[in-house]
Amino acid sequence: MLNPNVEKFLEDNNMTYLFLMLSNLEVERLSNLPDIIKKQFEGKITETALEHVAENIIPDYLADMPEIPEEEEETINPFE
Repeated sequence: MLNPNVEKFLEDNNMTYLFLMLSNLEVERLSNLPDIIKKQFEGKITETALEHVAENIIPDYLADMPEIPEEEEETINPFE
């Protein structure tokens, strides 16, 4: 179980602090995704992160990403 002080703090603050900390970690995780995946998001990264934490569903975008053949990978210009 949690430390009683931590538990009291979370109860007193309606778990808002924990929600925001988890959301911040999710924003960081989404920010580190490749640009190909980030372009698929409908809204801003912060909105997407808040939705993920609120729904308690953290999708694995890298598992769903199609693999690029090596020939095409070499021709992709990262500065376009």
